[in-house]
Amino acid sequence: MNFISRAWLYITRKKGKSILLFIVLLIMATFVLTALALGNASDTAQQNLRKSLGGSFDVYFDYSENNPYLKVEQVEGGTIMYSTQQIAPELVEQIRAIEGVKSCGARVESLTDFPELDLFAGTIPIEEEFRQTSKILGVWKSEELSQFTSGQLTLTEGRHITPEDQNKAVISKDLAEKNGLKIGDILHTQKGVDMEIVGLFTPKEIEDINDKVTSYDKIQNLVICDLPTVVALENSPAIQGFNELTVSVDDPQNMETIISKVRDIKSVDWKGFSIVADNTSFENAASSLQQLSSLVSTILIVVLIVSIAVLSLILTMWARTRIHETGVLLSVGIRKLSILGQYIAEVLLIAILAFSLSYFSSSAIAGQMGHMLQAEQSVSEVQSDDGLSANRGEAGTAGSTPKIEPPELQVTVQLEELGLLFLIGIGIVTVSAGISSISVMRLKPREILSKMS
Repeated sequence: MNFISRAWLYITRKKGKSILLFIVLLIMATFVLTALALGNASDTAQQNLRKSLGGSFDVYFDYSENNPYLKVEQVEGGTIMYSTQQIAPELVEQIRAIEGVKSCGARVESLTDFPELDLFAGTIPIEEEFRQTSKILGVWKSEELSQFTSGQLTLTEGRHITPEDQNKAVISKDLAEKNGLKIGDILHTQKGVDMEIVGLFTPKEIEDINDKVTSYDKIQNLVICDLPTVVALENSPAIQGFNELTVSVDDPQNMETIISKVRDIKSVDWKGFSIVADNTSFENAASSLQQLSSLVSTILIVVLIVSIAVLSLILTMWARTRIHETGVLLSVGIRKLSILGQYIAEVLLIAILAFSLSYFSSSAIAGQMGHMLQAEQSVSEVQSDDGLSANRGEAGTAGSTPKIEPPELQVTVQLEELGLLFLIGIGIVTVSAGISSISVMRLKPREILSKMS
């Protein structure tokens, strides 16, 4: 009779011990499987959060004395500062080609007179000479501007500005309707540089009547155009390229790697630029999930250690009561390795049933724990928001950042986790059964017979 058959006969004969061992293994497996499910749910939530929020870093002129390309000039009406090394479209293309970069919002701002346009009035009085002036935004690809990627602006007609464009413009639909303009019409500037309208955008929100804004800063008066048009309008060394670039990445965890690759681009002298990363949105939203992951890892380690200790203790106590059985088996010529295999097989046969049934108990507990942790997370974020609001006071309300909802924590037990439980459980059972059998297996047959007597 092989050791598996002997193991089966033993667990069917010792029903009380088998039921007790089954309960212990079921509780152990439920805790382990629940911890694995929570850990996997937290990791999945963090991955989804990283994909939804992403991250970004800004590249712009260094206006300190560290920039060897910085120029300061006196002009009529004041002083201007600019860098002779600017962000060229070729550099933007190189950065955009880096793996993990999602978008590149390259831009440069200026003011231009549109004598034929009827602009929307602002709430701040301005001098007569600026009444027909509006802000123009020279871009690389308008669809990759943060205003469009964030949903602040939406292209409703026509197309976006592309790097190949020249003398093309995208304006607000409100401005077009106010002036009877449509796709294909021409915008005339005071400097004689004309632009063809190729697209119309609609802002998600417009300035409130109580907001302090000039007419040339109103979102409805904004003109988005290509870089060559802004360069031609300015006709100045101060604007020969972009002066600011926002690079969005698909995974905030890869931010430092991507920035390092950007700095490795040899076509520019990075002494003239500053690179500032912005990961605050992801870090704020993911902090609770990271704490949960750490907590789950700690719980899992504690559960594994306690399981090995408890199981080893129970099996050791039982092994000491089986000295007579071990002596009989040795006396009929059964080797110690076969006897050890029987003891391990006894626990494994019960463990397989317990591990399989733990799927149902863990599913019920994991679902409830997921709802509980989600509720606690929401409460803690509300309290945090209340505290921040109290510190900001009334004046900070208008400038506060939008609240980011915590990701939903979907805790379900997957087959992969059940498979991992079997691997971990078999390891625990083997170690525990081995430890518990050492005290008996190391005895010689004569010692066993003396203990029997």
